[in-house]
Amino acid sequence: MKVRADQFTRALERGLPGGILISGDEPQQKLEALDQALALGRREGMDERMRFEIDTGFDWSSLIGEWSAPSLFSPRRIFDLRLNAMRLPKEATAWLATAAAEPAGANLLVVSVAKLEAAQKKAAWVQAFEKHGLWLEVWPLKDGELLNWMERRLRAQGLEAEREAMRLLADQVEGNLLAAAQEIDKLALLFPRGRRLSSEDILGTVADSSRHTIFELSDAVARGDARRALRVLHGLQGEGEEPVLLSWAITREIRLLADLASRLEHGEALAHAQKALRIRDPQIRQYAARSKLGARRWQGLLGDAALLDRIIKGVAPGRPWPALTALTLKACRG
Repeated sequence: MKVRADQFTRALERGLPGGILISGDEPQQKLEALDQALALGRREGMDERMRFEIDTGFDWSSLIGEWSAPSLFSPRRIFDLRLNAMRLPKEATAWLATAAAEPAGANLLVVSVAKLEAAQKKAAWVQAFEKHGLWLEVWPLKDGELLNWMERRLRAQGLEAEREAMRLLADQVEGNLLAAAQEIDKLALLFPRGRRLSSEDILGTVADSSRHTIFELSDAVARGDARRALRVLHGLQGEGEEPVLLSWAITREIRLLADLASRLEHGEALAHAQKALRIRDPQIRQYAARSKLGARRWQGLLGDAALLDRIIKGVAPGRPWPALTALTLKACRG
């Protein structure tokens, strides 16, 4: 059965499925769903949890053998699989389809993956989870959904908030559910149960948790999200970050896109280029899409990056922060 995030708890309450698939790119919802699945397994007497991080080259035969072998420590076990690579061998897809179709018994299979594309959703092993087990597909929350999510979490902590206060909190965390959860937990510690929070309460207690880090800037540039990139850039400027480090991060993304575009234009297979450039599976789609702007365009931006480097070092005229802002916009727009 396929369910949404707001249906997942009720679906678990109906009984333990043989297999659970959790897919999507929103980490907080996936983490909470995984915690619920593991808690259900423990309540059903599954005291041993086996976690597998599955990347390219993973030894599936050892996992399949472990699934079939009796445990020395617990008669019932949870197999927690994190699929970081979606190019699965035939033995893996066949086993996943079979395991997902098994009724709840000695083992519980929980599989976490990134967002599945339309073709991947038609795979036999994914269909087996939908038909025989439980498949949760999570999506980033839209504005109204985010407010409702935060309100439910506040109520669980015994608090309420004015709608304007909730909007203020949403602006502070920029849709980052992990940051929102942390801030709500903080509010629960600061205010008594039953309190109705105002905008003044939020302003007085909630820090800016938008995760202004250099890696967040790199991610925004890689996605071509100019609005997000500029907000992170200005946040880092306010925090006193050195321009040279930010220039390095942006230049790294431009160089990666230039290299990828050049390889693809010369007929190299995407999978081979991905491996050579060490691009992770969840990121390859966005890099491949942006590389289509062409190697010449990205190589031209490397010239702009070299000029920025000289400005920062004081050997070329100009001011570092305006030049850094200009390069950030160019890198996002391609």
